[in-house]
Amino acid sequence: MLPTLPGYFAVHYQAQPALLQGKMLRPLSATEFTEVSELLLAWAKHYTCPFWLLDGRVDSVPQPLDMYEWLRDEFFPRVHLSLGRIPCVAFLAQPELWLALNARGYALPAPIILSAAYRANWFTDEAEALAWLAQFRPAIGTP
Repeated sequence: MLPTLPGYFAVHYQAQPALLQGKMLRPLSATEFTEVSELLLAWAKHYTCPFWLLDGRVDSVPQPLDMYEWLRDEFFPRVHLSLGRIPCVAFLAQPELWLALNARGYALPAPIILSAAYRANWFTDEAEALAWLAQFRPAIGTP
């Protein structure tokens, strides 16, 4: 059974091609960000879906740096172990947020992260994000 979603975040699963879409309905606190991440993991496990499109364009302020470190060092590796597949996560952000992340060293001209545990990238355009996710489908496989 899927967990109940809070009023500040929406999740939708698309079967073909497999895609878990999350959308912030308002800016999130660090605590809410962590809670939403755990909810996404529950949905991903339910559908065995490693492809995520996360829309945070309602916010223009980055989370504290330790949130990004938590995602990188703990959360995404745990998602990988839970799903048995490498998660591929495309983040949609406002250009202002992307620039703020760039200033902190978390976004680069080609802000792709390819680790043994996950794939992640930041985008301001949904079509580009979906195209980026599609390139990983043959290697990772679809549920």
